[in-house]
Amino acid sequence: MKRRNFLTLVVGAAVLTALEPSFGRSSEAKTLLVIELAGGNDGLNTFIPYKDSNYFKLRPSLGIKDGIPISSTVALHPALKELKPILDSGRLAVVQNVSYPNPSLSHFRSKDIWQSGNPQGAAETGWLARYLESVNANTQDAIFLGEEYPLALTGSRDRFLQLSPNLAVRSSGKFGQAIAAMYATPQTSPLAEQVRRSVIESEQAVKKLAQDLDRRVDNHGYAKTAIGRQFALAGKVLEANPKVLYLGIGGWDTHTGQARRQQQLLEQLGLGLAALNRDLISRGMDKNVLIMVQSEFGRRPAQNGSGGTDHGTTGPVILLGKVRSGLYGGNPALDSLEKGNLPMKIDFRSVYSEILSQWDRVDPKQVLAQDFAKVGFLA
Repeated sequence: MKRRNFLTLVVGAAVLTALEPSFGRSSEAKTLLVIELAGGNDGLNTFIPYKDSNYFKLRPSLGIKDGIPISSTVALHPALKELKPILDSGRLAVVQNVSYPNPSLSHFRSKDIWQSGNPQGAAETGWLARYLESVNANTQDAIFLGEEYPLALTGSRDRFLQLSPNLAVRSSGKFGQAIAAMYATPQTSPLAEQVRRSVIESEQAVKKLAQDLDRRVDNHGYAKTAIGRQFALAGKVLEANPKVLYLGIGGWDTHTGQARRQQQLLEQLGLGLAALNRDLISRGMDKNVLIMVQSEFGRRPAQNGSGGTDHGTTGPVILLGKVRSGLYGGNPALDSLEKGNLPMKIDFRSVYSEILSQWDRVDPKQVLAQDFAKVGFLA
């Protein structure tokens, strides 16, 4: 077992313990699942303005011609075909042209802005952490699925729980063999023996979780891929009814070879959201979980010379759950670009503000320092 994976195993054990039903909140409690598409997803090829001639002028070879129409002006990327039935069922909303004033084209800075909810000044705490602290949440009320702990969940108190999707990875090297032998031997020290038993129980819990994920993948149609298992793990964790679940999916920085890479990623995203939606409905949790999918920025409208797109400004936010289904934020203004980029129409803090006030009945000013105009995707 690699040292890193051994440490992850021990940390994950605490999460697994916290996921026991006795530690969970009421089954009627609401959960916000935030999915971050790290790298900057290209919104124009996700929700395609297929009736706008400027789109194809700006993207002569990268423009999508076989999209799935969902309105008189917007089509889904064909890789997102799994989302069409969800939209038709009234459980999907899309907010377009989302950004913030004077947008940054830096991954690091823009991620900090989105995760802190503060476009100005230093980003020291996350908007989700401030929300959780405002309602006196406990450590297990928020869970991060991933490796690099996000600013969004960083506050002034202890960190919230973290579970790595790579929890069950093992190593057969000498270090792993030495660790296994050490913990197979009973210890004379009471404290050492307690640690030894905790590690053994943790490994058993990890094996049980892996078996549960395999069943979940088969029963609800999660893709048998790394991203598919991330979504299956999210489905499992949601059974604990945390207030917030945060999941990161990387790979969306498509400067080169965008057509194939984005197609593969969008397909995995669509399959994951559809499987999770089925999973939630089967367990009667479809009205209690709101899913928000976002990225730190979009891409420039004009394709570059390498079969890709460069860092842009506005992008779409997807919301799945008990929403007012439809498209919000208007069409991309491809005829009035600002320095080659799309102008903002919706401040991302308006999306956050609506979630805070309409989903969990929290005063947005406690979290965002001010209120913002509502978009209208929540009743």
